[in-house]
Amino acid sequence: MQIAVSDTVGPGSDIREQAELAAELDYDAYWTQELIDVKDGFTTATALGAWDIDIDIVVGLPSPYTRHPAIIATVLSSIDDYSDGRVKGLAIGTSAPEVIRKLNIDMDRPIKRLSEANDILNSIIKTGECTYEGEIYSLDNWKLRSEFSNDIPLYACGAGPVMQEMAAAKFDGLWLPFNATAPFTEQVVETGEENMEKFGRDREEFTYALNIPTAVVDEDSDMSVEEQKRDILEFTAWHCCSDHIQPLVEMAGVEYDIDELRTAVRENDSEAMADIVDQEFLDAVAAVGSPEHVRDRYREYLDTGIDCPVIYNYGPQEVKMRNVRELAPDKF
Repeated sequence: MQIAVSDTVGPGSDIREQAELAAELDYDAYWTQELIDVKDGFTTATALGAWDIDIDIVVGLPSPYTRHPAIIATVLSSIDDYSDGRVKGLAIGTSAPEVIRKLNIDMDRPIKRLSEANDILNSIIKTGECTYEGEIYSLDNWKLRSEFSNDIPLYACGAGPVMQEMAAAKFDGLWLPFNATAPFTEQVVETGEENMEKFGRDREEFTYALNIPTAVVDEDSDMSVEEQKRDILEFTAWHCCSDHIQPLVEMAGVEYDIDELRTAVRENDSEAMADIVDQEFLDAVAAVGSPEHVRDRYREYLDTGIDCPVIYNYGPQEVKMRNVRELAPDKF
């Protein structure tokens, strides 16, 4: 099995400590990503390369709405250079609609935009140059003066049916969002196999990855169990306020009043959030609890066809490091 680590919010020293432990424990990769008001994935990936930690890097999640695909390729080549060829993937997504709206950017034709970004990135990564005339992008004799050390796989990030189909047709994998439930991931993989057959793709060469908000709890810690769970619980509450996430949660048999949850999040009412996002809720959308309980949640996702679960580390560094230790590949 593959398993990866990711942290989008911790200070650099925390991220470095997690990555060093992950390398020591033979994790496959560190996946970077962006939380738009905290960190960008490029800088974290560059730091991982400069720190010379013996772990592969998957770079995410630049958006072609905010960065031209040719510029994404240029930055990626720099990270590949700084890391001595340890970049083993690039994941791109459209970013959250509310983020794009705040930047006053028209979020038009997201599937077409990702599709054309894939064309441009593939051309530059494979050949170092690109001439392209699409409906959204055009490039005239763009040339990169450096070479990539590897043929870098491209992953799309998203969940909708059209995104799933486009990923199966053109990308090397699909990275599913936070708080996807096991019934949903099973459905995605089953549909993906049909799509890949339609497009003549090989399932063995396609990767399904999933962000899993995780908190391995230690009842003997100086921190209370509630303190160890709090950040993942509140992150889950915030994320499950989205209209596109609620149906995924309900697929797992968990129903909730989304307006009541939105009020609790808006008012930063931790007690109200915990009343809604109880352990049953967390067991549907995250991995929170004892080491074996959390590993069982990961096994559940693996059984649905997920190829690479990504530990989403969010919260106290004590919990993040415990996550990395207790979910090491040899623990499975």
